[in-house]
Parts: sequence; structure tokens; C-alpha cells
Amino acid sequence: MSFIRKGLIVIILFLISLNLFPEDFFRVKEKIVKESWKKISFIYFYPRLSIKNLGYSNNIYLMEQDSKPDWTADLGLQMILSSIFLNRFIFQIDEFPYYSFYAKNKDERSFNNVFGFNVYSYIGIFNLKYQFKKQYVRQRPTQEFGRRVRQNLINHAFSLDFGNHNSFFLSLYLNQKSIKYSDELYLEEYNLYNLLNLKEYWGGIGLNKIIFSRTILSLNFDYFEQDFDYSKERNRIGKQVSIGIKFPEISSIRGSFQYGLRIYEPSNPLYEDFTKPFGSGDISIKLFRRLKLNLNYSIDNIFSYWQINSAYNQKSAGAGIEYYFSRKFKLGYRYRDNKLSFIDLYKGIEIREDNFYTNSIYVGIKVFKKMGIGIEYSRYRGDSTEPGFKRSYDFIGGYIIHEF
Repeated sequence: MSFIRKGLIVIILFLISLNLFPEDFFRVKEKIVKESWKKISFIYFYPRLSIKNLGYSNNIYLMEQDSKPDWTADLGLQMILSSIFLNRFIFQIDEFPYYSFYAKNKDERSFNNVFGFNVYSYIGIFNLKYQFKKQYVRQRPTQEFGRRVRQNLINHAFSLDFGNHNSFFLSLYLNQKSIKYSDELYLEEYNLYNLLNLKEYWGGIGLNKIIFSRTILSLNFDYFEQDFDYSKERNRIGKQVSIGIKFPEISSIRGSFQYGLRIYEPSNPLYEDFTKPFGSGDISIKLFRRLKLNLNYSIDNIFSYWQINSAYNQKSAGAGIEYYFSRKFKLGYRYRDNKLSFIDLYKGIEIREDNFYTNSIYVGIKVFKKMGIGIEYSRYRGDSTEPGFKRSYDFIGGYIIHEF
């Protein structure tokens, strides 16, 4: 046995013998034991019935020039299987098949599946996680789309935390993502296969500090590469720095938000380097037991299918309010505003702007623990400086929620 191999074995045995364990592994374990529906032998079961988009829409394609009404439903059953091995490893399988039903437009019917596999472990003060995700779905991948399109996604993610999750810890993470579309023409004009198929590579480091009541303040530094399969002129690398806060699930304020700056360096010499803000957030605040406020936002820069030399800056923000008349009945309203600013990457100037908003009102009834059912009405309207991209739909239907 070589000297290096002996040294590695000694280091691993030393780390295993330490008593300073990060608590993330044990919190995941605690959540599995607490929330699982049933345990059979060494397997914990957590099923979730999913019913979305159950109702009537006067325009399933969103775009006014491509308008079709229909009755729709997304019906599925998600099953999460977890196993705790030697109190050292957690293995988790997340299988979510669902079927998208359209009563009249049969070509839109589709079978979808989202599969995930997670492994958690720890070695001394090191906390490790590996995550695999495979997604085969027909959906709207970004806010730019009206029709649903078939998307295949494969994602590998690995993270390592070093330190005490009750005080201060360092995070290292790597991510590889592959996104592929079908080779059908979108709107009989745009070849998504050639325009948007890509691989992404991410790596980063995060500094995390517990500031109060398990609330985590993070400072992150990341590097990324976007490598397109066919549209090589879109390839780019980038760097970003961001700050974020994550609130614990046990507090009256829940959720997280992140904000930062991202530097893009295109490989195409005809495109200019540029810097853009980015971020996302989704926060809920409970007030006086009966009132709940929801706030969310998203800022990003995304390549468009519209023109090969175009990307758009997305800015969206939303707010909602829920009032609980009792523990089992609530009334809610939410509003969301979106703005897409399309940029010519050759000239660096804005060439198109889309603005759209959504109003929704809904009622919910709790039927079991945190699970509830309800009915919702949504009104969606949007306009564009480019002819042919005006949007609208009205939808009324039911839903199931698992966080009442």
C-alpha cells in the first residue's frame, strides 16, 4: 500500500472519529421520520397527490393570435422513498409521473415524468450531498413561451459543507446540467433544438453564517459556462457574486431570497461583455395568525428563441395576501407583474419589450393535515412592442395544495 493511500485512510478515520458534526444531515433525517406517511422495514414512504390546471381556459396557448379554449388537467402521484443506512447515509428516490389532459386538443396530451435521486452523508465536520435529476416534461420552460414544449433535462449536483451548521460553515458546490428540446418547429418557425440545446457547468463557494433562529446569511461566489450544442455563437462564460438569506421553516417568516451581480463574457467576439443584476426570492409572512403575506421576485438574463442574436432581461415581481377565516378555510388574492426586455447582442440595444400581468383570486379548504383543496380564477393579460406577441387568457378551476 502506497504512502499516499495510507495517509488518506488515516485522515478519513480521523474525520469519522470527530464529534463536531454539521446538523444538516440530522435535520434531513428528522424531517423524513416526522413527515413520512408510512414506514415499511427500512423504507419511509411519502406520497403526494398532485392536481393542477384542473379547469377551463379560454386560451391554452396564451398568445392571442394562437388562441384555443379547452378543459385541462395535470394529474399525477409523487412518491418519495427514503432510507437511513447505519445513521451515516440517507438514500432518497423522488418519482413523479403525471399526465397532462386536454379534452379537445388531443395533440397537447402528454405523459411526463420527473425523477430524482439524492444521497446525504457526513464525515466528521464535512457534510455531503449528491443530487441527480432527470426531467422529461412538456411545459413552458421560460416566461417567453406560450405553448408547452417537450424538454429533457439531466442534472448532477454535488455539494460539500465544512463547519458547524449552527454557527458558521463553508459550502463548495459543483453542478452540471444538460437541456434538450424536441426537433419540432415551435410555432412552425423556430427550431428550439438548434437554438436552445445546451450544457451548463457551475462551480462555486459560499460563506454561510447563522444570524438568528437558524436564519442563514450567505455570501456566494460562482463561475459558470454555457456551451450550446449547435448555436456555438451563443457560448459564454461568466462570474457572479451574490448575497442571500434563508429563513427557517419553523418561523413566522419563511422562504429565501438572493440578489447579486453577474458578469457575462461571450465567446463570440462580435458580442460585448456586459454585467447584469440577478436574483430570486419567495417569502411568506404570517401576521396575527389569520393573515399571511407572500412576496416574490425574479431577475435574470436568458437567451431567446425569437432571434439567434437576442437575449432578454427578465424582471418580475409578485405579491399576495391570504386571510384564514378558520383553520380550515381561507380566501386569497395574488398579483404578478412581468417585464421582458429583449436585447440585440450585436448592438447592445433594446429591440423589443413584453409586459404582462396576472391577477388571481382563490379559496381553499383544508382536508387533511397540511393538504387542502380549492378553486381559483386567474386573469392574464400582456402586450408587446413586436406584432404577434400579445397575450391573454382566463382560467377557472381547482387545485390541491400541500402547504395549507
